[in-house]
Amino acid sequence: MPTKIAIIGTGAVGATTAYACLIRNITAEIILVDVDQIDCRGEVLDLSDALSFSPTSKVVQTDLKQAGNADIIIITAGKAQKEGQTRAELLATNQQIIKQVIEGLKPINENAILIIVTNPVDTLTWYAQQITNLPKNQIFGSGTLLDSQRLRNFISKEINIAEQSIHAYILGEHGDSQFAAFSAGRIGGMPLSHFLKQHELNTLAKKAQEKAYEIISCKGCTCYGVASCLAATCENIIFDQKRIMPVSTYVKRYNVCMSMPSAIGAKGVERTIIPPLSPHEEDLLHKSVNKLKKMKEDLV
Repeated sequence: MPTKIAIIGTGAVGATTAYACLIRNITAEIILVDVDQIDCRGEVLDLSDALSFSPTSKVVQTDLKQAGNADIIIITAGKAQKEGQTRAELLATNQQIIKQVIEGLKPINENAILIIVTNPVDTLTWYAQQITNLPKNQIFGSGTLLDSQRLRNFISKEINIAEQSIHAYILGEHGDSQFAAFSAGRIGGMPLSHFLKQHELNTLAKKAQEKAYEIISCKGCTCYGVASCLAATCENIIFDQKRIMPVSTYVKRYNVCMSMPSAIGAKGVERTIIPPLSPHEEDLLHKSVNKLKKMKEDLV
């Protein structure tokens, strides 16, 4: 039987994720769920027109309970942060949405991989781990995967080397306290400092961090990049590729969920790597950890 991928929330990110899975030729059955059933039906009908160009078996609309039987469950449902709204206020709103979604999914397939996309993703990933019976490694967030891809792309354009050959990660919170772990970055076995000066690297990291704000100011949301990341993550799980991705996962040493390079396979997060960091980066990491611990305290 084909892998079942359930996407909860068919807004811009959810619908685009379904399409990204289609065009990535992932052999699967895609299940869509949304509280707006008319909009969800429209997405199913629209996506079904692309099926003849993809090995995806079908796209269907269902409810949360049936979606709980899927092999991969991606939760994109939630409210976007409004102008003037604090992250604590956003957390309170989206915490309730995550709670309702997970309660509706139960009983969840014991082998399911649950991917949280709703923001603030790190804190909500931790929350999701608390209210399900799944092992922590089977629940992770999209984290800084897209942020890291943006950084690699900017570096690639600067030094004219393919981004696939650039190993560089943005770690910590998916948010303002994230940081680029440049000291652990490598290109062809050489440190990034061999190719770019520190101030140049810092400029590129700032561009990567601010890109989302620019996109949102232009069109109101980001969707293509995160959807492509999610489709690649599904592929990693389905084919048990164990590729390293900086996703938001539980890090026992710090007792928070945050982005660290992790091997993603059929069982979810199969290994997490905490890379060696410079003293300055260690300071940034601890600032990010402290912020995430404070956000955990804001959970209702």
